[in-house]
Amino acid sequence: MSTSLRHRLRGPAVACLAASCALLLAACGSEQKETTTTSARIAPAQTEGTASPSGSPSASPSASPSVSASPRLTDDQAERQRLVPATKVTWDKATQTAVAAVPQGKLVETELTWAPPNATASGSATATATASPSVSADASASASPSAGAGGRTPAWHTSVATSDGTLHDVWVDGVSGKVISDKPDADQDAEDKQELADRLKRATVTPEQAVQTATQDNKGTVTAVELDDDAWSVDVVDTGNWDKTTYEVSTTERRVLRQEVDRD
Repeated sequence: MSTSLRHRLRGPAVACLAASCALLLAACGSEQKETTTTSARIAPAQTEGTASPSGSPSASPSASPSVSASPRLTDDQAERQRLVPATKVTWDKATQTAVAAVPQGKLVETELTWAPPNATASGSATATATASPSVSADASASASPSAGAGGRTPAWHTSVATSDGTLHDVWVDGVSGKVISDKPDADQDAEDKQELADRLKRATVTPEQAVQTATQDNKGTVTAVELDDDAWSVDVVDTGNWDKTTYEVSTTERRVLRQEVDRD
């Protein structure tokens, strides 16, 4: 074949090849553009579906903060939780007031509880349970129970004995610190009085010393102190879990004889 003929055939072949490449490039460019457009249409929809966790069914469950359940209190623990914070007068202040109301009086027992219905603090050391329910404006304000006490007033129910063993039943308001009532125990006979007088004489450890011994390593709120035959019984409430621990402290030496935790 001559050189001129080869040149004439090569020209159309090159042109055909160039045209084919141009068509291929155009097709690829069109497909890429369509893919990009489709992706652009899908992306906003996906973003819109996750933009609002509160209104979208695809919201992450971790969006809501988890709430840990508080440990359930027993009835006694719940009662302590209401009573102790509502009390403004400590056991020793209430005891001083009750003992001062009885001539030559000594503490036999005191316990934190709710005041009897319709009881009001008279402000008098010789108040009786039959005293008029009317209260002066300042006394009424000071005796109001704190919020959450359910309208009830906390009180220290205290037993105080004279030197001959005569027992007096004294109620002290746990908010105002005033005497609610003071009356002799009508159920005592001569033998009861003598036995109590002898027990008080044998007790060389004071109630204050017994409480110090009971709480020196275990802090808490004292809710009861009672003189038994050979020991002072001291109740201490842990305001962290509302358990009550009872310590028995010797009446003749400052040491704990026994202790028991009430988790009910």
